[in-house]
Amino acid sequence: MTGWVFWIVAALMTGGAVALLLHRLFAAGASVASGADAAIYRDQLKELERERADGEIGAAEAEAAKAEIARRLLAAAGEAKPAAAAPALPPRRVALGLAVLLPVAALAIYLVEGTPGLPSQPFASRDPGERMAAQSAVAEARALEQRLAASPQDRAGWIELGQRWSQLGESAKAADAYGRAIGLQGGGLGNADVELIGRYGEALVGANGGTVTETARAAFEQALKLKPGDIRARYFLALGNAQAGDDQAALDLWQALARESPADAPWLPSVRQHLAEAAQRLGLDPKTATPEPQPPVARAAPPATGAAGAIASLPPDEQAKAIRGMVDGLAARLEQSPDDLEGWVRLARARGVLGDAGAAADAYARAAALAPDNNDLLRAYADALLAAGRGEDVPPLLETGLRRILASDPNDAIALWFLGVAAQKAGQPEEARRLWGRMRDQFQEGSQERRAIEGRMSQLPAPGAG
Repeated sequence: MTGWVFWIVAALMTGGAVALLLHRLFAAGASVASGADAAIYRDQLKELERERADGEIGAAEAEAAKAEIARRLLAAAGEAKPAAAAPALPPRRVALGLAVLLPVAALAIYLVEGTPGLPSQPFASRDPGERMAAQSAVAEARALEQRLAASPQDRAGWIELGQRWSQLGESAKAADAYGRAIGLQGGGLGNADVELIGRYGEALVGANGGTVTETARAAFEQALKLKPGDIRARYFLALGNAQAGDDQAALDLWQALARESPADAPWLPSVRQHLAEAAQRLGLDPKTATPEPQPPVARAAPPATGAAGAIASLPPDEQAKAIRGMVDGLAARLEQSPDDLEGWVRLARARGVLGDAGAAADAYARAAALAPDNNDLLRAYADALLAAGRGEDVPPLLETGLRRILASDPNDAIALWFLGVAAQKAGQPEEARRLWGRMRDQFQEGSQERRAIEGRMSQLPAPGAG
């Protein structure tokens, strides 16, 4: 079950045979939940289908899992409240004060300036704003990919793309991008900088399920040549030794790393765990094999600089205005550079995080017009329309893209929904019934989703009616 199902079900249950009335009901009844949930639940459904196809779970288990997703979504729908237009400075933001305003300022600056950095917490556990930002980040990375396809010699662009994919958990894509950047340096690993080599090696490990491959080992060994004390390289080389069955070599590296690390080093707990495991395999006492670390290092938080520092220094009532001013400034720049695909995606992302769902959908429309073949971008556009309460809007560009998506995935429910709406508006009730029927059949008999879709189908003229 996906977030878009909530939006569709909400619209279906409000009823209404006239498109304009349905549109008003969508606008009035849209939940405050983020339309970005669509990406999450769609991935869950695809993962269920993949596991079922691979034989990892049986048909009954798959149906039970789908029903559980539906149950959770219905529970959320029962708690949802209509979204109201947000004032420039909501009272809650004032009440929470700087503790909330400063992170919001940092997020907005990130969205406008494009500095990569997403949290590493599980995607499904993030709040709606972060989920929408993460969903938009995928479209932004795709846009950068398209730009690099036309400018493959842009080494800095490949590094940035590697960072974006790494932060999105796409280790294989990150490794490929970092590898391209290293190749453009000339001389391979021998001429690359330590940080880039380390990122490349770490991405390779992630892409191979945590295994330190020979290619990754070569990268970390080169990093150590350039920087003998490099923590990341030493950590992964020790891990590679353990995976290769050389526990003594692994233990020696773990012990040296633990001995030289400050007591408050963030990597120390993991080092100690691996050290203890290696010691046990060697028949040693983990307690006596684990050396004492160095004294903790007091780490003062670096002062905010640049735009972040300027906004952080403002009074609370001025900070929200400054954030919106930056986003509005980006919008103004894009009007002067309307072909900036990455910029439009960034603006859509920023508008969504700031709660401007309609403006986010409009920005996605501009981006989609520049990359009409980008399916991820079209999905983000469709999700933004649902989040904005515009589930009855099917622009020609979106309709064309969704037809292409449906051709490759006949069960893509969001495509079935929008194309069904388009068919109804075009006076093709039988086509709308066919599309919505296929969508309905994805849900169990008697489920509320199935009944809601059938309710919408019942509003269509009966077959053969004049």
